[in-house]
Amino acid sequence: MPKGAVVGVTKARLDGKAVQTCTITMIDLDHESFLKSFFTRTDAEKIDEKRDEMQISRVYILIAGGREQFVNLKFPASPGGEGLVVASSIAAN
Repeated sequence: MPKGAVVGVTKARLDGKAVQTCTITMIDLDHESFLKSFFTRTDAEKIDEKRDEMQISRVYILIAGGREQFVNLKFPASPGGEGLVVASSIAAN
């Protein structure tokens, strides 16, 4: 984990199903390298994207650990720029 990273994890039950979330916030990270690593390790498929002049927010669906997960990645809009990267995941059994 990069220096200054913040991680939050929750576990709960919703309608009898186990639900887990994980959010990681990283500062001054090369987001292009992070995205390349993310796609090297997952079979993520983009299902939504919102962008403005400062930030891009993408939602992906993927299978990891035998469970369907939704992942939201937020990162700077400028290519090659460093800045805040937030990765959030939610998975249910």
